[in-house]
Amino acid sequence: MPGRPESARIVRACSASLAAAVVLALGCGKSEPGPESATATATATAATATTATRAVPGTPTVTTPTAPPGPAEPGARPEGSRAPAGVAPAHPVPVAFRPAPGARSDQEVREELAKMSALQRAEQRRQLSAAAANLAGLLPWTLEPKSGIQLSVASEFTDYGLGLACGGLLGRHELGVAHKTAPCGTLITFTYNGRSITVPVIDRGPYIAGREWDLTGATAEALHFPGLARIEWSLAG
Repeated sequence: MPGRPESARIVRACSASLAAAVVLALGCGKSEPGPESATATATATAATATTATRAVPGTPTVTTPTAPPGPAEPGARPEGSRAPAGVAPAHPVPVAFRPAPGARSDQEVREELAKMSALQRAEQRRQLSAAAANLAGLLPWTLEPKSGIQLSVASEFTDYGLGLACGGLLGRHELGVAHKTAPCGTLITFTYNGRSITVPVIDRGPYIAGREWDLTGATAEALHFPGLARIEWSLAG
């Protein structure tokens, strides 16, 4: 028939193209996909997902709203400041913790401590008074030189709140001086670096060799006394 050879050639060409396409599709063994294949696969997957999620005409689309983050609870710490997982708290509260029956309150404990401190101060005053009486007998004041201006080593004592041998407690503004044997109330005039002050004997001491007087903190401050130095003194008029 006319034109049959041409038709046969067309059929043979189509068959060969089809066979080549089948061979390419099946491949000549397994091989790892290259970067281009991976990219193409990812693109195809995304396109498929997009197509799958498109709404079908006439079908209602259901949208799940995303709830915004609510306000933080009172006292909650920021997310970034939480302790790492597995770290024990610094001050854990025992599950079985309960106040002991009949436990004393903080106020009651403070009152008992105040009573104990008062008893300790009273005992210290008693001991100081006894020591002062003994020293007065061993080192009589009458043997001390009292005429004119004397020069002796003095120091400073600031044991505030403690008892004084002549009575009372040492305060921050207490003017006075301690001596081993001078009668309580004896007025002594001290001069240091051009400054002078007259104060009474209110305590016994100092009990360190070489020192004769112990000025209270307020007395030393009034004289600009450095705390330990030689000082001029005399009996007041």
